[in-house]
Amino acid sequence: MAESGRRDHTARIPPGGLRWLILLGRRHGPHSYPLLGILCLAVLCAVALPLINALVIYPTYTKIMIGTFEDSARRLAVLTIPPSIKHARLGPAVLDTPRFLADVYRLETDFGLLKVRVLAPDGMILYSTETAEIDTVESGPEFRDVVAKGRRYARLGVLHSEPVLGRTTTIDTVAAFVPLMRGNDFLGAFELVFDVTGPKRELERFNLYATAGSFVISFALLGVVLVLIRQEAAKEHSRHQAEKLREDVEQITRHDIKTPLLGVLSGITYLENFTDLDADQREMLDDMRRAANTGMELISRSLDLYKMETGTYEYLPGEVDVLSVCRRVTNDLSGLARRAGVIMETRFEDKPLAREEVLVLSTEENLFYAVLANLVKNSVEASGLGDKVSVHLRADAGKGEFSAAVHNPAPVPESVRANFFDKYATAGKRTGTGLGTYSARLMVEVMGGRIHMDSSEERGTTVTVTLPLKPRT
Repeated sequence: MAESGRRDHTARIPPGGLRWLILLGRRHGPHSYPLLGILCLAVLCAVALPLINALVIYPTYTKIMIGTFEDSARRLAVLTIPPSIKHARLGPAVLDTPRFLADVYRLETDFGLLKVRVLAPDGMILYSTETAEIDTVESGPEFRDVVAKGRRYARLGVLHSEPVLGRTTTIDTVAAFVPLMRGNDFLGAFELVFDVTGPKRELERFNLYATAGSFVISFALLGVVLVLIRQEAAKEHSRHQAEKLREDVEQITRHDIKTPLLGVLSGITYLENFTDLDADQREMLDDMRRAANTGMELISRSLDLYKMETGTYEYLPGEVDVLSVCRRVTNDLSGLARRAGVIMETRFEDKPLAREEVLVLSTEENLFYAVLANLVKNSVEASGLGDKVSVHLRADAGKGEFSAAVHNPAPVPESVRANFFDKYATAGKRTGTGLGTYSARLMVEVMGGRIHMDSSEERGTTVTVTLPLKPRT
């Protein structure tokens, strides 16, 4: 029977590489949020860094390289134009001088230019390294829309040499147009074509190394994070298995301990019915019966809590006079309060609770008693000599709610305020198990209500239970 009630915490975890990642996100998952954040960052870097290299860094360096050759073209063009024609519109008569042709030839040979062209304002090619282009017209949009308006322009290109022994050589080039201006008057332009094969290859090599390096760094970081996450998941799995084992042992113990208690009760009944007992012996047997019944009740309540945890508890509400239950709780705990020197007060609608007052709710009496007794007992135990524990009861017909607020002047330690209703959360109680407020929360939720705690150094601590006045349909 105990075996059938066990929960298999690992049965729903799929096998394979995702097992440890799923385990990491289980009960204590928030402890691993920093590792999961680093994992996401590593994945983002692995994807983003190569993209940044390809879409930002490499185009930027290419643009810088083109700009450098464009600026060199401007300086070379200025040096090549003879001073006598520097401010004249370029035409056949102006450029047909031995000095100009010599300067152009020297420009080609000394600076290793692949091509030089001189263009008139209307786009006619006055001079070109490729003589077949002379007297033709440059009609490209770059010349018409950019260069002719006085702005420099450069573009990256490729030249293919004539095949030699079946092989064609590819040369990377930068073609730079340099306009010659006199004020706003366009005088003509130079086009200089540079061989940039070497620099471009170096740039591509740099981009390749940068991309590969970013991949290596990102995936190394990713690997380290995955190892850390796997280690964390293994620890979490071990904790999870230990908790499962503890719960299984508790289930078996709760189930099996009933047998000897039933034997004790049977023995007490036999002694009462079939033996001669004096008054002291009967009083002792009564005490033994009460102790055994208390043990049975505690075991039954423990089993009920387990069913609440697993969602298998069968809630059977009935008509309950909750004010009568409140009076019974205060009476049952009055002895504990007297021994602790604590004053107890119960009020209904801001007035002392009278014996004749009645308020019937649809709930389960044992659950309501257990919740209220638990909270009042905790408040008494947390209070000091001369402190007052008050229970404020209120029925709000407008909201359709009944509330019971238990207050004591002692604040809850800050270390447990955030997880006050969590399992095993306790502080300041030498024999505390951390199950009281947790079980109260479970029972209130089963009853369809809410439970809330407010605590501060100035106001003390108030735990409020809110239940519906009418049963939910």
